[in-house]
Amino acid sequence: PCSFSPARAADTQKCIRAGGKHNDLEDVGLDTYHHTFFEMLGNWSFGDYFKKEAIEWSWELITKVWKFPKERMFATVYRPDKSQGDPSEADEEAYEFWKIIFEREGLDPEQHIVFGNKKDNFWMMGETGPCGPCSELHMDLTPDADSRGKLVNMDDPRCIEIWNLVFIQLNATADGSFGPLPARHVDTGMGFERVTAIIQGSKNFTDFSSIISNYHTDIFQPLFDALEKASGFKYQGTVPKPGSSGETSQEKTDIAFRVIADHIRTLSFSIADGIEPGNTDRNYVLRRILRRAVRYGRTLDLHDTFFYKLAEVVCDSMGDIFPEIRNRIDRIREVLKTEEESFNKTLDRGIELFGEEKERCLAAGTKRLTGDFTFKLYDTYGFPKDLTQLMARETGFEVDLDGFERLMEQQRERARSSRKTQEIKVEDIGSFAATQFVGFESVSSSGSVLEVIKDANDYYGVILDVSPFYAEMGGQVGDSGKLIVGGEEFRILNTRKIGETFIHDLDGQPSFSVEDTVEAKVDNMRRKAIERHHTVTHLLHWALHEVIGDSVKQKGSYVGPDKLTFDFNHSGVSTSDLQDIQRLVNERILENTTISWQTVPYADVRNNPDLMQIFGEKYGEEVRVIQIGGEPGKLNGYSMELCGGTHTSATGEIGGFRILSESAVAAGIRRIEAVCGMQAYEVGCQETELIKTLSHRIHCPTTELDKKVVALVEQHKALEKNIKTLQKSQAESIAKHLIQQVAESEKPGVICSNLGEIE
Repeated sequence: PCSFSPARAADTQKCIRAGGKHNDLEDVGLDTYHHTFFEMLGNWSFGDYFKKEAIEWSWELITKVWKFPKERMFATVYRPDKSQGDPSEADEEAYEFWKIIFEREGLDPEQHIVFGNKKDNFWMMGETGPCGPCSELHMDLTPDADSRGKLVNMDDPRCIEIWNLVFIQLNATADGSFGPLPARHVDTGMGFERVTAIIQGSKNFTDFSSIISNYHTDIFQPLFDALEKASGFKYQGTVPKPGSSGETSQEKTDIAFRVIADHIRTLSFSIADGIEPGNTDRNYVLRRILRRAVRYGRTLDLHDTFFYKLAEVVCDSMGDIFPEIRNRIDRIREVLKTEEESFNKTLDRGIELFGEEKERCLAAGTKRLTGDFTFKLYDTYGFPKDLTQLMARETGFEVDLDGFERLMEQQRERARSSRKTQEIKVEDIGSFAATQFVGFESVSSSGSVLEVIKDANDYYGVILDVSPFYAEMGGQVGDSGKLIVGGEEFRILNTRKIGETFIHDLDGQPSFSVEDTVEAKVDNMRRKAIERHHTVTHLLHWALHEVIGDSVKQKGSYVGPDKLTFDFNHSGVSTSDLQDIQRLVNERILENTTISWQTVPYADVRNNPDLMQIFGEKYGEEVRVIQIGGEPGKLNGYSMELCGGTHTSATGEIGGFRILSESAVAAGIRRIEAVCGMQAYEVGCQETELIKTLSHRIHCPTTELDKKVVALVEQHKALEKNIKTLQKSQAESIAKHLIQQVAESEKPGVICSNLGEIE
């Protein structure tokens, strides 16, 4: 959700932190304020307001609207640490604005403004690019007024960072220097869960005797209610004390509540956005999170599938604000249930083996699990390393991580050595695994390499389990683009389909192997051009029926990024009919009519007289109907065809349509060649330039070109006629002259002369 103007915006962002630079996974459950999923509230200025307004408005919202106690508020300001190589300039501007506010409120700026270094108070997008200082608002919950402010930036639950104001004003260059940006911007981030915790957990800010908890809020209470009902356990909000050797029974229970409630939100939102648990990369991170939650379910004696049912609670709580949750709830439940059932089959056995290994270690006088055992749990029972670490930590054990990583690397090396490019005939690929095509929804996707193939002519191709590349079929050419593997790019020249398998033709020899994860990206500009030409082919088919009649039947087509051809049965199309066809198609383009598609059983539509289909074509049990106009899903458009290609979502995206030629290609078969979109524009530009060139050469305005050309043609004809008359009149004189030359000569009478070209 976002409120937006050209220069200002306010929004809420869905955020997941479970890997990389910002990884809160291991902290979730052990405290009351870390999450793998949270909402980030923010306001933005794009070259509009800057520090003064952002700081003033943040103070107004926090202390005037929400009435947080101002004496507990502390602001951080950037001040460089030269020994750490921080950027050179302190944010004196922000300091002065905060100083004015605290003095106005009767508070000591020296106490309430805390300086932070580059780590805490300087934001950078990357090593280079836009960056700038940050200024944060923290709320100190400690009871002793004299010690307040001491825990700012100390990652302590008694002093919570609420709001981070980022002032994007600098540009970091490759040489390490910083220069000003041409425009200054504001990007702020506020933790929704933390603010809610303070508002709901503070008892009107009069009693801070207990730590404020994000989980003691309306955000998590519905999930806790469902868990209490399912398990019979009660949530009391206890937290392990720092430095304690182990957790109490209630602390373990409360940790499980927090972990499960947090993780179901993460999984629900990620699946709703199309990212599902899997074996590689971010998909595996989600699988780890899910298995961590299911494992904590055992702490609450939940042995049957329970986790997927909590998705309904998330949907009920958040579906109004984030409708994607409600729209995809069935898929969310399905994925979670499948994953949970799969893990349940091995979880209890893994826990049993863990208990046996723990007893063996204790008997041997050690509390250290070997790398061999940890790897066995991972490789055989699907226990992520961190899940084993979690179980070890709960019982005071540690894990030999070096040994585990050594075995993991040995496994990876074995996998690499076994991955060899196959020499295989392309025509033998039909028995390979089917490729899941996702190109109707997206032009990029992540997938795994199923096969890398090579033939005797040094051709290389790759088969993916999932692909956004459209394979050449139905007259539409295949997609091109690139695969990205480990930061290296490989060019895809074409995509073909053999059986149900997509073959991606590679430009050169690949360095990746089977099971590698790739990011597939379609050349979207080329795809869009193809979609325009394919969609306008449907309009051309419709227009032919309108102008010539229903006797016209499609006999073939070619749809590419540069043009289209359409073959049909007919004896010939007049110039006026071609003009009418072109006009009708462009009228439909200008209407910007919606284009929809649906998959239906072929038996339901095979006898529909309004549905165009190619005679003799073999269709499967289910077919894809492309409809232009009408109501989506009702099969009442003015153009309806069975088609498996990619199309624009509205006719207006086609842009324009021009017929280039109409000619015979076989007995009784005609072909129209045409262009649309940018190609039609370019043809128009070329013709316009030709007209201008001609006008310039004959010294005539373009508006008078037609009359001038007619006049020149008539003038040319008159000159030719005059030349012929002159040549005829001169012929008798030339003949007499030649005869006279012979008569005066003593040689025999032979006349030989070059008279030039005479028509």
